[in-house]
Amino acid sequence: MRPLTHFRPLALACSLALSAHSAWAAEPMLRVQVDNGDSLIALSKRLLTDPGSWPEVAHVNNLPNANRLAPGQVLLVPQRLVRWQAVPAKLVSVTGEVTLAGQPAVVGATIIEGQQLKTGSQASAVMELPDGSQVQLPPSSLIEVVHSRRYVTAKRSDAAADAAVSDDGLFAGMLRLLQGSVEVFATKVLRAKPLEVSTPTAVVGVRGTQFRVSVDADPADKSTRTGVTEGVVQVDSRVAPVGAAVPAGFGTVLGQTVTASPEVVKLLPGPDLSALPTFFERPLVRMSLLGEAHPLRVQVAADAAFNRIVGEQLVAVGTDIRLGGLEDGHWYWRARRLDERGLEGLDSVAQFTLKARPEPPATQSPAQQSKQGPGTVSFRWARGLDAASYRLQLSAEPSFKSLLLEQSVTDDTLLLPLTEEGSYHWRVASVRANGDRGPYGDAQSFSIVGKPPMATGGLSNDGKQIQLFWGDGARGNRYRVLLARDPHFESIVARAETDRPAWYLPTPASAGDYYFCYQAVEPDGFTSPHSDPVKVYVPRDFSKWWLMLWPLLASGL
Repeated sequence: MRPLTHFRPLALACSLALSAHSAWAAEPMLRVQVDNGDSLIALSKRLLTDPGSWPEVAHVNNLPNANRLAPGQVLLVPQRLVRWQAVPAKLVSVTGEVTLAGQPAVVGATIIEGQQLKTGSQASAVMELPDGSQVQLPPSSLIEVVHSRRYVTAKRSDAAADAAVSDDGLFAGMLRLLQGSVEVFATKVLRAKPLEVSTPTAVVGVRGTQFRVSVDADPADKSTRTGVTEGVVQVDSRVAPVGAAVPAGFGTVLGQTVTASPEVVKLLPGPDLSALPTFFERPLVRMSLLGEAHPLRVQVAADAAFNRIVGEQLVAVGTDIRLGGLEDGHWYWRARRLDERGLEGLDSVAQFTLKARPEPPATQSPAQQSKQGPGTVSFRWARGLDAASYRLQLSAEPSFKSLLLEQSVTDDTLLLPLTEEGSYHWRVASVRANGDRGPYGDAQSFSIVGKPPMATGGLSNDGKQIQLFWGDGARGNRYRVLLARDPHFESIVARAETDRPAWYLPTPASAGDYYFCYQAVEPDGFTSPHSDPVKVYVPRDFSKWWLMLWPLLASGL
């Protein structure tokens, strides 16, 4: 008689169809093939946890004589009777705040039955099961390892009968999803039963495929959403004897109230990401999918396989995608549309590069859209903590395609003489001590405004007024006017403010040269430089002199 190991596991019995382990399915069976010289009693000693259970095996297989087995004969053995040993899963990736059994998790840690794995809001983890299947836990998820077992199928010596189960047995695993979601990449190997993911409302069973399962965030709902991207999975209700086979590209939702088989629907295609930028220079990455009619689930990861997910968000229709808290480097992100049932569609994946540091300093002056007269312009900015020096660019174009100046500055101030009127644009970048230059900050614009037009005019025809006019009659402007006895306006004779581009004042009593200039005060408060002075000559009034001399002249006559 040959030992147990000459029974070669062929495949799972029909009762191990994908629905085998729902609450309403038949008991799972292991299917083995008999070799020459094998007997049921001898096999039971090696195969079963209780060798005395061989009559039940005989009954299941309708064996009239337990000692008469034919080579090649297939026996169905209830799985609950077969020897097994718990085998641990392994944690192969940890990103962010992840806990295992309530303690900080580390890569390489083993996960045994009954332990829970939890990810924080900006964290993720990957667990590898003993059959090579991988289970990805995205942010804000919680999963428990219910079963991780290997059933006896390989040859063992009598001395090893009570030792560890050989690694080449059949694996059976069950995970319980308590919060969030999970993505499973199941290996295509023979198992004691399909790998299962259990939720409060459903059991998802699979052999070799790729699928996602999520539970509703609302504790009063507890709906289970399943989407399949490869292969076929069986989704069975935990509250009613119904289920459905879900193929690749389809999904289904199971809630707490079930009256019929769940509807299997096609998953939405991934959104088009081809037009979005791939390079960003600000810590907050912002993208907009114009015209997108569905909410999106967006994830960002440090690797193409999305084993190291660092962020996840739900983006409502009409709002921007905002990814914050990322370090400089290359990133991967993916987006899935959500249909009206909350089912996540197929992935669209893209890459982008972030180079936002050292961050540009905050500019101080010239302020945005400010104005000043020709002369020295003081460029100032706040000192950056990570900056050893700065790079300033000045251009007459907002695109900065043509530069008037590009200069390295070690201080936080640069003084430049600018005399040409017009609009200017400037920006500053921080540079680390090792020469690593960060992005330029937002461009600031300002204007150099020259002197207003020189006034015209002089004495009126009758000599009783000084009349001055200027062509700067912009709507809303006010004007400050000065009249002085010297061209440097140190000896002021008269000053006033008017809202008209003209000024009238009585002719001064003293004859001589007078000088006039004005400033334009624009509605935004900007005050222009003084105009060039206009000289006005006031002649002596000889009529008054004749009146003063008349008594003397009269007495002499």
